[in-house]
Amino acid sequence: MPAPGETPRIRPPDREKMAEGVRLFLEGCGVDLSDPNVRETPERVARAWAEEFLDGYDKNAREVLGDFYEERKPAADEMVVVTSIDFQSMCPHHLLPYRGVAHVAYLPSGRIVGFSRLARLVDALGHRLILQETLAREVAEAIRRELDSDGAAVLLEAEQTCMTLRGERRAQARALTEAFTGAFAERADLRERFVRRIGVAR
Repeated sequence: MPAPGETPRIRPPDREKMAEGVRLFLEGCGVDLSDPNVRETPERVARAWAEEFLDGYDKNAREVLGDFYEERKPAADEMVVVTSIDFQSMCPHHLLPYRGVAHVAYLPSGRIVGFSRLARLVDALGHRLILQETLAREVAEAIRRELDSDGAAVLLEAEQTCMTLRGERRAQARALTEAFTGAFAERADLRERFVRRIGVAR
């Protein structure tokens, strides 16, 4: 069962169906499937989507974060911040990718994890069909839930190819989404500190 708030998948991927779907799509586009450069494309696309683009459905936040380190409860407002985590995801509206960097922070309440685990969490929740706004919220909620933290903050800055490659075609446009839970949602001073930390790192 998916954890609360995590985007579900109703069944495991069927690569044969995926490849057949791509084949039909290419036929619908009028592409010559006998072209040697296209002949194996359906299988390649199915493999890429199953193993890379949507492999996050096979993971959950608890497993990805791994073992906790039990620490003394820190002084009030001590913040853990990891900035500029490269990530990529897939928009559910047009099946186009978006990619950028994630900035993540939390207020420990006795449980901490390795910094790399936070990057893995962003990947696990991002490798799904998910809106950027939803991804920010799910990462923040997962950190607070699994680490029992006093609050979490997430800011995602990404190029949305739905906007840069099609539609308005604004090549320089970037989308910023944020999510705050717990003390970050309640206190403007913590949000401001988080933004300042990002500014120092960037």
